[in-house]
Amino acid sequence: MKFTLFILSFFLLFSCQKKSQFSYDGERVSIEPTSTEITDITPIIWKAGIMRNITISRGVQVTFTFPQFKNKDLRYLVDKYGVDSWIVRVKRKGMMRNETIGYLYVPIILPGQKNAMRINQLKKGSFRILYSASSVSARFSNSPCPAFKHDLLIEKTEVGSEKPFSSKISVSPVEEERLLVAVEDFNYSNTSLNGGKELRGDYYVDIAFYNKERKTKLSNFIELDGSAKVVREQSIPLSGCENYKIPPRMDDGNGINQFKWNR
Repeated sequence: MKFTLFILSFFLLFSCQKKSQFSYDGERVSIEPTSTEITDITPIIWKAGIMRNITISRGVQVTFTFPQFKNKDLRYLVDKYGVDSWIVRVKRKGMMRNETIGYLYVPIILPGQKNAMRINQLKKGSFRILYSASSVSARFSNSPCPAFKHDLLIEKTEVGSEKPFSSKISVSPVEEERLLVAVEDFNYSNTSLNGGKELRGDYYVDIAFYNKERKTKLSNFIELDGSAKVVREQSIPLSGCENYKIPPRMDDGNGINQFKWNR
């Protein structure tokens, strides 16, 4: 009896989970999304030095949440507007610079069996922002002595509590825009962006509906709540690396040394 009550309570709780609110006006859909926010930022360690005994940082991993929808509402966006994914834009703001680090896409529609399509509502997503020394190539990333004189350890990160002015999503033909930018291929084992030689700064995440095949944004961008902050970096001496040079790439013709993001 207790087990039956537990199962019923579980399904009742699941069915009552809040979903985004939709309103329709001709060719336009206005959406009040469920809470979306940056939830975590974690440094990624790099065991460096000739003996691999010195800890520095490769970069950071950022985790965030997606809005949740009723299946019928999401199916309407798929059928009516061709939505098949999210486009994610990562921005950095600092004392001396405001810039876009890069774009990546996260699929909403995934291929199923027998060429059927199925909806995939992810609750969370993540990506990595790497130092150039770790992101440029696998050969650089595997070196015991990083390229570009990289020797930084990320000592402090934190999640900010900023709230964007508006978070409503508008989907309509007016919002459609072909994005002529490089978009990193999605990979469940961490899509990576190149953050440069230094990562200190505040990172913000924007999302919009996207059609990957047409490379077209289908809604306005909304900014997620919060920020991912790299607060402090420290230079760590890499003993034994003073005269080290990364060996040249050995191309044996089979492409084994070719680097591809997230592979």
